Amino acid sequence: MAGRKETALDLAKFVDKGVQVKLTGGRQVTGTLKGYDQLLNLVLDEAVESEREQDDPLKLSGKTRQLGLIVSILF
Repeated sequence: MAGRKETALDLAKFVDKGVQVKLTGGRQVTGTLKGYDQLLNLVLDEAVESEREQDDPLKLSGKTRQLGLIVSILF
């Protein structure tokens, strides 16, 4: 298997299931995993972002924001 790259995660078992993802920059999103690629770019449907407290970015505020369909690109 020389030269073949595999991801450490097998995301196939999570397709069409609810997942919670912490994105670069600390954003936290929950949604239905619709697709992914070998670089771990994700497509989430019915995505909802959990907003954070302005004075303490480590705490969730309890507020959410509807995002819909999103593509998360890993840089």
